Amino acid sequence: MKSLQRGAWVILVLALLTSTGILSAQDDTQINVVGSGIVTPVLQSLITASGVSITPNVNITGTNSGFEKFCQGEADVTTAARTITAAEDTQCTQNNVKYTELLVGHDIIAFIGNLAATNTPCLTTANLNSIFPPSAQGQVTNWQQVSPENPSVPLSVYVPQNSSPTYAVLDNLIPGDGIRADANSPADEAAIIADVSADPGSIGVVSLNAASAANTQVNILQLNTNDAAGCTTPLTENVESHAYTAADDFFVYVNKASLDKTGLKDALTFASSDQAAGVIDGLGFSAPSSTAYTKNQSSLSGTGDTRPFSAATTSYQIPPDVAGPVEVAGATSGHEYLNNLATAFQASYQQVKVNVKTEGQPAGIRRLCNGEIDIAVVDSDLTSEQSQNCDANNIKILSIPLGEQAVVLVANAASTQLACLTSDQLKKTWTATSAKTVTNWNQVDSTFPDQAMTLFAPNAGDGNIDLMMIKVAQTDLPARDDTQLNDDALYRAAATANVEGGLTFMSWADYQKVLANNQERIQLVGVNGGNGCVTPSAETIGDGTYPITQSAKLVVNTKSLTKVPVQSFLWYLAEDDTYGQLENAGFIGVDFGDFPALRETLQKSYLDAQIAQAEATPEAPAEATPESTPSS
Repeated sequence: MKSLQRGAWVILVLALLTSTGILSAQDDTQINVVGSGIVTPVLQSLITASGVSITPNVNITGTNSGFEKFCQGEADVTTAARTITAAEDTQCTQNNVKYTELLVGHDIIAFIGNLAATNTPCLTTANLNSIFPPSAQGQVTNWQQVSPENPSVPLSVYVPQNSSPTYAVLDNLIPGDGIRADANSPADEAAIIADVSADPGSIGVVSLNAASAANTQVNILQLNTNDAAGCTTPLTENVESHAYTAADDFFVYVNKASLDKTGLKDALTFASSDQAAGVIDGLGFSAPSSTAYTKNQSSLSGTGDTRPFSAATTSYQIPPDVAGPVEVAGATSGHEYLNNLATAFQASYQQVKVNVKTEGQPAGIRRLCNGEIDIAVVDSDLTSEQSQNCDANNIKILSIPLGEQAVVLVANAASTQLACLTSDQLKKTWTATSAKTVTNWNQVDSTFPDQAMTLFAPNAGDGNIDLMMIKVAQTDLPARDDTQLNDDALYRAAATANVEGGLTFMSWADYQKVLANNQERIQLVGVNGGNGCVTPSAETIGDGTYPITQSAKLVVNTKSLTKVPVQSFLWYLAEDDTYGQLENAGFIGVDFGDFPALRETLQKSYLDAQIAQAEATPEAPAEATPESTPSS
């Protein structure tokens, strides 16, 4: 089992605890601690550093058994290398054990490479599964076997001793039992760093703490285990946002009823504050972020969520047999994204039918406020009249931002007149009435050179055409039909680069792909919508100052949040694995790290909707949200 390599560490801890007299007989005033053999000594070090004079009775049970004893009311505190599950939370609730959740540290591993190496600086899941599993022994011995883009260099693998917590994190990340037997296992992290720094074909695994201290000797590699998050640097903030997954988190759960025991709350106040960061770093682990410490303090004081780290990930799961309709209508913004999302959702849950209709925002809001649909798509706030209509029908709404979409224009770099274009110039360039009549740039503006105009556009029906025409012409005028058409943004950018006077447009997301493709001889066009020229960027799109920008959000009828198909579709939207669809649709402004908070908002809203329905119709209980288990 993956947990066996922790055995030596746990035995050492038990010996230490026994020798220092921490294991003692229980009594009514004794503070009883159970749980993880990794996290418990960390907690003990924090208690010692706090200066609070308490000596807890410690029983190393492992995380799973620790939660079992804790939720049965047999312990005041349990330590864990993961968050509590929905089933464990239910057990605590059934036994009236109310608790507070604290994040006290991380065991983050870093993959390191030689400074002279030219291998990929970002390791994918496939790369890891080529390099480290037992099946790689004697088989994967060259970097080109890991990825064809790598140079032909012999591969050397350096991992920690299998009794270390760092090895345990690596083992949990890699399929199979253990790590390849032909990997080198130097005596300590310093030796791994020295070996990697001397071997151009090497890859090593150490704690982030050790890697950061040696960052002038080795390269710290990025990791991509989720395409939604992409290549991610090992940082505390990235671990807490679930973007960097090569880590174990250290949690402490305390029974609220036990906080009155002498010294316990004071010790935990220190352990869960930034004053404890130095202790965690001194143990070779990584301290939580300042944001996490703030959540700890609010949780412990009772002024904030008592489950700030697990509530969004453990309480809801989409039922495999979910069935029924989900009705969506409204503005065109987000239409393609929602259609793609609905298609993917229905492929997994075939008894659900998500009907997405583009009727325009006024029609969508009217139908929502009349109780005819579950979700409306909007690109602006509701008017006072629309809000009054919803209020009159007792319709309350939940807003879910999707972010902003933008169309950007890309021109030939030599065409200096195209560095910034006004809305009027863009309208004259692209509207249907200009087809075959406006063919030179001096026809768009008399100050422009007598230069042939060559336009490249996506095929009819592309959502970027509608967005651009609405924003530059203030109406959905048709675009000209005499352009050169191709749906591939990379092709259009390359074609634009090859001809002076060339111009095309695309989504912000597609432009990022053009940049990644290292396309030369192009320029990003600024747009003057009446308030000066604004060049598109993540900042100017996000704050709406770039003119060809459109925001989108979902407005949900909260009464529909009692419907399991609606719950399930929104939960699917908020899962980490589907963030990439939002990004691919060109939305920016909603980050991968925002999704846990969105899930927390959703499940609270589900509960509130059920309570409201039960209060409104006491004889007809609300449709229950299915009991769930945490997703893998």
